Amino acid sequence: MDSQLKRLALAAAFSPASARLGRALRERSPDRHRPLDYLKHLPPAGDARLLREPETLAPVLDSLAAHGWRWLALGDADYPSLLADLDDAPGVLAVRGDPAVLATPQLAMVGARSASADGLDNAHRFARAFASAGFTVTSGLALGVDGAAHQGALAADGRTVAVLGCGPDRVYPARHAALAERIVEGGGALVTEFGPGAGPLGPHFPMRNRVISGLSLATVVVEAALRSGSLITARTAAEQGREVFAVPGSLHNPLSKGCHRLLRDGANWLESVDDVLAAFGDFRRTVEHSPALNATRPTGLLGHFTGGVNDLDSLCRRSGLPMAELADQLAELELEGRVRRVAGGYTARSAPPE
Repeated sequence: MDSQLKRLALAAAFSPASARLGRALRERSPDRHRPLDYLKHLPPAGDARLLREPETLAPVLDSLAAHGWRWLALGDADYPSLLADLDDAPGVLAVRGDPAVLATPQLAMVGARSASADGLDNAHRFARAFASAGFTVTSGLALGVDGAAHQGALAADGRTVAVLGCGPDRVYPARHAALAERIVEGGGALVTEFGPGAGPLGPHFPMRNRVISGLSLATVVVEAALRSGSLITARTAAEQGREVFAVPGSLHNPLSKGCHRLLRDGANWLESVDDVLAAFGDFRRTVEHSPALNATRPTGLLGHFTGGVNDLDSLCRRSGLPMAELADQLAELELEGRVRRVAGGYTARSAPPE
């Protein structure tokens, strides 16, 4: 049986009890067992027929695969490792876009759907800065802060991941359908643990939120009321052993109260990217070398350098220079001490050596 059909059948049969499927998959690989072998793990509300007759899902698989969807089971090499660490990790993820993006360092950004103008601006600005620094911005595709975070990452030509609270056969909210396409086209991904046909039901969103925080190194709460899903996400992130950041706001804004409570309870203060650097020292050089975060962006060839190692093909593509001219300019920059040759390419120095 096709391995993708197996994974789809498991996801659909167990949905929305994906965490229960995850526990079963830790003991039994879908590549070595039939879908029917998981019947004893199926909750009462599960669809046993799909385990007995997975071939009935073949037309669904063909339709969704034609739109770029594929399924990753817990234990697969490309299943995100941070998420796999969770006790309640989803058994199967449906992914549309580049699955490799799920292995990149991610920052979750969440907040109010009815965010203030300041909240939307903060979400967009921080997401753009984080994406420019090399982080993938992960959120839930909702209205308000989520949408602004995805758009901010895309504005920096960065990658972003949207975790859905419904099945892969729909986009919710519908008005973000175009944004979802931009996320995929920009090298990001759409992700869901729910099976085809699953609607955006209320109980699905706390489950989705644990995936958002579980994929990420840290969760940033931009704006939140005292009773909100964003605070649930923050609490879940803390329980997962991940960092939590909160953006302080006006005392007169009710959507700042949730952030202020998080700060009182020990969340990290977030006013600038430097606050993230204090918690994530391993990424300091990437951020410091990011041209988009500097007030004075380097000009010329240096303006096309990113943090980390820049290989010749990437520099040629970004700069548009012929390879011979690119080599000449790199040689000059190396003599000036502006770049350094390393294994695999070149890195930019933050300043010429003394």
